Amino acid sequence: MIDRMTRPYLLVIASLLLGGVVLTALNMLFVGWSVYALGHIGSIFAFILIAAAYRSRMDGWAWVGLAVLIFGLMTALPQTFLIWSAYTTRMTGGEMLIPAAEPPFGVVAEWVTWLGLAWYALAARGVHALPAGVAWIFVAASITGMWAVLNIFSPLAWLGAVLFVAIGLVWIANDLVALGRNEPDAETELATA
Repeated sequence: MIDRMTRPYLLVIASLLLGGVVLTALNMLFVGWSVYALGHIGSIFAFILIAAAYRSRMDGWAWVGLAVLIFGLMTALPQTFLIWSAYTTRMTGGEMLIPAAEPPFGVVAEWVTWLGLAWYALAARGVHALPAGVAWIFVAASITGMWAVLNIFSPLAWLGAVLFVAIGLVWIANDLVALGRNEPDAETELATA
């Protein structure tokens, strides 16, 4: 049941994250950030649904990594809404803002989010609660997000990090379909019993 609900939800959230980041990068600031903000809020619930779908395989470290990730996403909400409110006054043609550059928690929230994502991905990969490829995509997203926080290449590396997260969500949605085919349905179990 939860797999049937999770798959379309993950695809919608991945679309919102990807669409929001692309529109913002194309300097459609207000529309793009509005779409991204919906995706950011939805990603909090998406990761909870992913853990629920794989709950039988999750161990303590994976749950702690998930908790750190959710805490990071939630502490990034004030920056998300602050950027959104800044874009209401200049909808296009302005400077693109990223969450790490915004008060009150900017850098800390981004660090916690990206470290939490890497922790969750590696811990869940270790107990097969995530497909191995997805875990490495999430680790790549974390590394790219940390580069954006540190301004190593460009703050715009944040766009790549969100792109990696969206790709990982789509991959998990696809994996849930395969996982659902491998597990017998409740009606089938009753008929064979």
